[in-house]
Order: sequence, then C-alpha cells, then structure tokens
Amino acid sequence: MQNLHIPFETQPAIAGAMFKALVLPRKGFNAKTGLPPIKASWLGAKANADSLNEYKTVLSLAASDVLPVLYPHVLAGGMHMHMLSHPDFPIRLLGSVHLKNSIKQYKAIPVQTEMDIHSAIGEYRLTAKGLEFDFSTQIKVQGEVVWDEVSTYFKAGKFGGKEQPSEQVSFELDSLNEAEQVASWEVPKNRGKKYAKITGDYNPIHMSPLLAKLFGLKRDIAHGFGVLAEAIEHAGMNCKDNKCQVDVVFKGPVFLQSQVNLKQNISQDKSRFDVYCGTNPKPSICGSVFEI
Repeated sequence: MQNLHIPFETQPAIAGAMFKALVLPRKGFNAKTGLPPIKASWLGAKANADSLNEYKTVLSLAASDVLPVLYPHVLAGGMHMHMLSHPDFPIRLLGSVHLKNSIKQYKAIPVQTEMDIHSAIGEYRLTAKGLEFDFSTQIKVQGEVVWDEVSTYFKAGKFGGKEQPSEQVSFELDSLNEAEQVASWEVPKNRGKKYAKITGDYNPIHMSPLLAKLFGLKRDIAHGFGVLAEAIEHAGMNCKDNKCQVDVVFKGPVFLQSQVNLKQNISQDKSRFDVYCGTNPKPSICGSVFEI
C-alpha cells in the first residue's frame, strides 16, 4: 500500500490524473474492505486572480471581492482527481458520474485569502443500482473552518446493494411540482473548452460531440458545476455575504448549444430551483440554497 496522504504545494493539475483514473485497470470494489482512507491537502492555497476573473466572465457572474460559493470546489478539483487516480483506489472513474453535492459556507472568503484545503475519501453506500461514494473537502482560514463540502459520485454495477443495500442513504431533491420560469439562457458551443481551460477538467464528454458520442451521449455536455453556478446567480442566491448551504442533485446532462430554463418556487420555497435543458420535461439539475 502506497502513502495514503497526498500533499500539494500548488494547485494540482487534473489532466494527467484524470487520464489515469479513466483508463488504468483497478482491482474493483470489495464491500468487506471498503474504500482506502486516501487524503490530500494543499496548504497556503490562494485563488489565481486571472483564473477567477475568467471563471466569472465565462459564467457571467457579478463582480465581487469574495469567492463565488462554488469556486472552492474548483480549487479542490485537482485534489479529488489525484485521489481517484491513486493506485489503491479500487474504482475506475470510467462510467462513474458526479451525482450530488452538499456545500456549507460558514464565512464568505475574500479573494486573496490564504487557505488550507483538506480533502478525503469519505463514506460509501450500496444501492440497488450500484455504489455511491463521497469526497469530503474542508477549507480553513487561520485554523477556522469556513467552507466544507461532501461530493457524491455514483458507479453503476452489481456491488451487492440489491441484496443488502446500505441502511444509510444520501439526501434527495425531487423536481418541483409547481414552479415558475424565472430565467433562461444559452449554453454556448465553446463552453466546455472555456470552462476546462479554467478548471483543468478536460473530460472528453465536454470537449466535442464526437468524443461525447464515444461515451454514450448524443453530443458534448456542459460541466454541471458551471451550469449550477449560473443558476445560483440567476436565482439571486449567490451567498456573497451570508452563511449558506447549497444542496444539488445532478439528474441529467445539459447539452452545449442548448437553452437552459430555470424554474423556481417563489411563493412557497424560494430556496428551491430546477434547471431544465431545452424542451426536456425532466430537470437536469435540482438545487437548493438557503441561509444557515
């Protein structure tokens, strides 16, 4: 067993780690042994001003002197991918999908703040359809936790969950029964490449229609977290000055060159919103943002 702690002094690159996580063979998940306690850390982290400004420009986010609530996830993305590509991680990334996130921001983070970022492989759950597994990420400023997140991935397959599902289940968000459309916008053709340049996430499904078709999609899709950031901005719930929690379930793709429609239950629960792709009657993203 190799060292299970991966330290970084600068923001880790994603591309090489993603290639390893996608293509290298794995020993496979065993419920008896579970997941290895792999951890990663990046001490003294700072947001790159140019990348942050480009992120805001590409996603049409308002100018601010604090980090957008989802941006710490971007900073930690390379750490997550290096944990997925660790030789002792038993699950191959190919076929896995980013399923859910729960984020808590305890304090807004000024853009030039020095942070310590810690990530770890978290819990797993066996379900009738496959396996869910978590990453936990925590950001500290001068020893104080200011932001934390649980990211959940799903791998379809027979892992024993149909016969013996885990007692613990992850949260769920169902589509809104009654909601009004509050915004719509276009996802441009080049969004995948632009967002990848900022974040380092060059997953082939975001790069071209042909590559996406090789992975079973009808065409290339937008990065879910980019669309989510736009939705939070359009919904008027960007958490710039507040403690807040963001919960999201990714239910389907948002294709590039498509119209995105945002629906929100203004009268009953303004914190809830659903994101639709084109004329699809089912939401691609179900989200919630509320103060804590």
